[in-house]
Amino acid sequence: MLCADSRMRQCYPVNCAYTADYFKNIHLHSIRQPHCPVCEAPKSSIGEANWSLLQLRDCRLYFQKIILATRGDEMGRREVRQYLDHRPVGTSEGIFCNMKCISLKTIIVPKILQTIYLSMLKQLMDCVMSFLEQHSRIDKFNQLCTMMHPYHGFAQFNKPYSLVTQWSGKEMKALGHVRVPSFAASLLNPSASQRIPFAEALVCVKNLVYCHHTAQYRYHTEATIEYMENHLDEFHHHKEVFSRFCASKSTKKFSEALKQQLTLDKQEERQSDSACKNLSVDAKCRRIDEDKTQISSEIAQHLVD
Repeated sequence: MLCADSRMRQCYPVNCAYTADYFKNIHLHSIRQPHCPVCEAPKSSIGEANWSLLQLRDCRLYFQKIILATRGDEMGRREVRQYLDHRPVGTSEGIFCNMKCISLKTIIVPKILQTIYLSMLKQLMDCVMSFLEQHSRIDKFNQLCTMMHPYHGFAQFNKPYSLVTQWSGKEMKALGHVRVPSFAASLLNPSASQRIPFAEALVCVKNLVYCHHTAQYRYHTEATIEYMENHLDEFHHHKEVFSRFCASKSTKKFSEALKQQLTLDKQEERQSDSACKNLSVDAKCRRIDEDKTQISSEIAQHLVD
């Protein structure tokens, strides 16, 4: 759209926004869950920053392949099915496959409520709370959230963050206004070992929140899109600080079992070591503390991996 200031801005029709819901989207495009409806990224690459290098989906080509899957000889049908499985695309026709009046590359419009507030920011806050709990800073963060005074566009929180069981999109949006200063204030006066992870975590949170604020613009120029891409690149560059808190339930369960096994192994090692039996009480306590530190380091590395 050419605007009054002679600048070209990208605008999207409101009536296309209903396709932004992920589960509707993959059904309408005949794409299998949990893969991306925009590009042909494999599941293992989801979350990486080099998404711009991936091949965009061509739903009309998929439609032609689906037709070929029902014709020809067995070898030809097998090759077509392998092509669709590699992407991965279903063998049933998607509703947008043969519609020439729609640009499939721009119809997928991100929904701010579901994509940003209740997905990205909610997952980020889960990692932030686990990070603060690990470093014994969660009480300070909860106190700061309840101390914020209301102002235009921001309603005061009635409860500490960790006591709220369910967040609405409006509340997550309000939290976005105070997320960075509250988090930064919670990380004041770090110890020598906390300085680097605290700095990494703050940069990570700051860039995703900045991307969230920029995404709320009603119109976008090439400059604003570049801002969001740069913020996301910085977020991906520093997100490893939260990697251990993003482990799946099965990984966490295995880590707990691994921790118990390592603890038993260390106990048996101390009991079988004749030199350990002759140590003083203080020396034995130091040995136990060293073993606990080593086990914690191994478990943390396992969660990160």
